[in-house]
Formats: sequence, structure tokens, C-alpha cells
Amino acid sequence: MKLLHKADESLFWYWITERHNIWLRRQAGQAKPWTSDPILRDYKFTNVFRQLDAGTFWLTEHFIGPHWHDDTALMLFNIAWYRMFNWIGTGELLGWRTSWRSKSIRKKLTKAHDAGEQVFTGAHIVWGEFGKSKVEGVMDCCDKVWARKAYLASMSRFHRSLQQTFLELKQIRGIGPFIAYEIVTDLRHTRLLHDARDINSWANVGPGAMRGLCRMYPKIKPAEALSSMRALLSQSRSEITRPLPDSVPELELRDIEHSLCEFDKYCRVKFGEGRPRSTYNGKADV
Repeated sequence: MKLLHKADESLFWYWITERHNIWLRRQAGQAKPWTSDPILRDYKFTNVFRQLDAGTFWLTEHFIGPHWHDDTALMLFNIAWYRMFNWIGTGELLGWRTSWRSKSIRKKLTKAHDAGEQVFTGAHIVWGEFGKSKVEGVMDCCDKVWARKAYLASMSRFHRSLQQTFLELKQIRGIGPFIAYEIVTDLRHTRLLHDARDINSWANVGPGAMRGLCRMYPKIKPAEALSSMRALLSQSRSEITRPLPDSVPELELRDIEHSLCEFDKYCRVKFGEGRPRSTYNGKADV
């Protein structure tokens, strides 16, 4: 990995604190600017707690909450197809599915896409297959999940493990580590995995999180990443030396992993190494 500018742990805790306080100030109805930090003011960073981001909030309000007691296989499938598109507009277009008529759904999505409507998120790269449109490629993957939804749900309950569910999802062609982790993170907030035994012992260490760790611990090896994240989680929960104010709720390991990725983006700007691709107008309105 390219040598990165070193950052102290204190900067990581600062990023978590200030990013969450920005959310609190917005929720309280305060006017811009919500921070005096020019980086957090001018660039887009996701929330410390993924559940607060718009796409996840929509999923919770429209799928997870209203259908909490529904068939768990349907819950898994609806979360999976939503995350493959990861766009609220597509969630609204298709809605909660108790059936999956692939042919008609493909036509509906292709028509919307050809009309210039946004169908996929712009936040991450969506899997595709050579020779097929993006809609066709993702729909092929959705079809596979629909066929295996009962098996995947039963395995999730049997293992009660985020990691094992993650590994099962990755067996499906078209679902890579990123999407599998997104789905599993949502399932943690459903009846399937709300009591998973590894909520605070396992997380998928993505490349962004690894870069965040390397900034604080330049000699860290990939095999040490998970234990380092667990150590950070323990610090965040210390009753004596907790580095976070009371305004920041208790973190889970997923929050540590997620924040490390965003922290790396913050450091890129702070140390003149680059910029996030998304800007944000957080300056005072005039």
C-alpha cells in the first residue's frame, strides 16, 4: 500500500465526534454552517451511523420497520435487491416484493433507465457483465437471490453470524464483498441477525478502512486489521478514558469500520493527497 500521511488516533475520534455533531445540529434545525471545519463543511461524508444515511433510513422506514414480522426470506430478498440498485427512486418504483416477475420488472427498469431516470446509485460501482446492460446484469443477480432466498434466510438463522451470512451471499455470482457487506449490515437490524453473535467481533475490512488504519498504524498488516478495529471499539466504550463525548452514542464494530473509510477521505484533503469526489455546500446561506 502507498505510504500515507500518519494521523493520530485523536484525529479519528475528532472526525467521529464532529461528523455526528453536524448531524445533530442539522436535526436541531440550526442554520448553516453546521461546522467550522472547512473539510467537513465543503465535502460530502456519510454519517458515522449508517442507519442515519438517507438510503438506509428509507429502507428502514419502508421495508424493515413495516415488514419486521413478515417472512424472513422475503425480508432478505427485498433488502438484497434494494442494495443492488441502492437508489431510493428504484425502491419506490418497485416497492416491497412478495413476488418477483423478472421479465416485467426488467421491462419497467429498462424503460425508466432509457428515459433518463436514475435507476442505480452513483455512490458505488454496480456489478455488470460483459455484453449485457447494467439493468440486465443486476437483474440476473436478483433472480439468483430470489431462487435462494429461503436457503439464505435459514442459514442466517442457523449460524446467527454476520460473517457466515456474508460468505453465503458471496457465493452468488454478481455479489462481491462490498454488496454482501451492505446486505449483511442491513440484516443485522432485522429478525434474521438482530442477535448475531459476532456483531462486535467481525467486520469486513474494506480497502478504505484499511487505509484509515494504516494512517494511524503505518506498520499494520492486513491480518492485524480486525484486532485493531476491536481495540478501537474497546477504547470507544471505555468508562474511564472514552475518547468520545456523550453526544456520540455507543459504537458497534461496523461503525468503526465505516468511519475508518470516511476518515481516510478526510485525511486525503487534510494532508493534500487528494479530494473526495463529492462536494457539499455547507457554507452559510446568503
